[in-house]
Amino acid sequence: MNRVIKRSIAASAMFVTVMNLSACGYFLYPERKGQAGGRVDPAVVILDGAGLLFGLLPGIVAFAVDITNGTIYLPPGHSSVFDRHVSSSDQGAPEQVTDEEGQAWLRIPMEGIDENTQLEVLSDQLSGITGQHVDAEDIVWLQDSAELRAVSRFQAAAR
Repeated sequence: MNRVIKRSIAASAMFVTVMNLSACGYFLYPERKGQAGGRVDPAVVILDGAGLLFGLLPGIVAFAVDITNGTIYLPPGHSSVFDRHVSSSDQGAPEQVTDEEGQAWLRIPMEGIDENTQLEVLSDQLSGITGQHVDAEDIVWLQDSAELRAVSRFQAAAR
């Protein structure tokens, strides 16, 4: 009797593990369900391929579920984890980013700029990057989007 309980617990644990490893994109990115196609997300492909290490069936199930649900594809305008990692290591150039609310921003590496840098120098650099004149008085230092929302509410209340 003890042996039957141990085997059923082991079988249940293996089943739960296989189900968690199969269809990685389905569980990791539920917002992607229903996409018809696009660029394939290499991270999901690698995770689905890892299911092949546990046997042919879990890997095939993982690929089949992710492909049929569309969770293996990147949403339009998004980049994969690998693309973001590679671009974050290239800190020299400004890049356009989109926040969680869909607002487009220009991310500028700030390693060479400290608090002692004159705002006019930064204004000239921003003007060169954007192609538009940027006044030094218009520059606001923000660390994240929460700080931006706080500043926006303050400016709206001041008007």
